[in-house]
Amino acid sequence: MKRSAITLGVLFLLCALLFGACDRPAAVRPTAEPGAVLLAFERTGGIAGFMDRLVVGYGGEYYLTSGGQVERIGLLSAERRGQLQTWLASFAPFTLRLEDNPGGPDNMVRGLVWAGLGRTNAGEAEQQEMLKWAGDLLAELSETGR
Repeated sequence: MKRSAITLGVLFLLCALLFGACDRPAAVRPTAEPGAVLLAFERTGGIAGFMDRLVVGYGGEYYLTSGGQVERIGLLSAERRGQLQTWLASFAPFTLRLEDNPGGPDNMVRGLVWAGLGRTNAGEAEQQEMLKWAGDLLAELSETGR
């Protein structure tokens, strides 16, 4: 009798611990949510007085503003979405900010915020590639919008 009471008590304790842990959020990797921002690219300043922002969601949807005005909203091509998906799975989040003339006149600032789900930290070459990709995309969308 004493032995079954101890066994029952141990089982009860294990169940209580198991069910108590159910209230805690699991430590899992974040997932891509529709409409959430994956990439944000911004270009401001410079001689031309840029004020451009490109935001791309996890599904390839984009939102482009130029000079503070909404220029374009749409969906990236399948090729561009494929490139994003490759980076999404590979690279962890990072922020990159570059200035061509810090503290000086006509300083142009380019910034990239990446919210990838990968586990690898993007090296300088990969970050530069992504920055160039975003800048080229901004230029392409700005041209086709006119």
